[in-house]
Amino acid sequence: MTELNPSLLLNLSSIEKLDVDDLISLPKGFRYELHNGNLVIMTPSTFWHKEMTGRLYVMLRAAGFRVFQDAGVRGTRPRDLRLPDLGVVSQVPPGLTGYSNLPSSAYRLVVEVVSRNSPNGEFDHKKLWFAEHGIPEYWIVEETPDRSDDDGVVTVLRLDEAGGKAEYVVERSLLVSELEAEYRS
Repeated sequence: MTELNPSLLLNLSSIEKLDVDDLISLPKGFRYELHNGNLVIMTPSTFWHKEMTGRLYVMLRAAGFRVFQDAGVRGTRPRDLRLPDLGVVSQVPPGLTGYSNLPSSAYRLVVEVVSRNSPNGEFDHKKLWFAEHGIPEYWIVEETPDRSDDDGVVTVLRLDEAGGKAEYVVERSLLVSELEAEYRS
């Protein structure tokens, strides 16, 4: 039996009623989400994931958007938080040093890059959660069919609240490189 490397262990005392404000006191070096009070520790991303996230960040920033990495999106309950790879906000409150997350109403777009070996519900529960919290646009980025190191497929979804139920509808899918070309023109 292989022993675990002690540096990989995360030692947490018993936690009850964990809420969004408690996340700041957790050990650094990990990415956390809260799903109805349940702590979810996110797996490290691949370098392809980092590359796609970085390219989209640069593209959105160059287009004049206020975009943030690991953007904390606070739900309507104190025990609910999601951490999309990128988030574009409509307006940033003053005093950035005092915030690690913002209410969902602050976001106009969230982006999730899917890691093949560790999908985290980007196509189902995260998609539903972002829709229920009224975020107008959601992009999901995944590998190309040929698993290119240099590109990804972006599915652009727009919020549709017709019929009284908020859900995303697919607007289009295109390559990251094609989206970058559109933003440059």
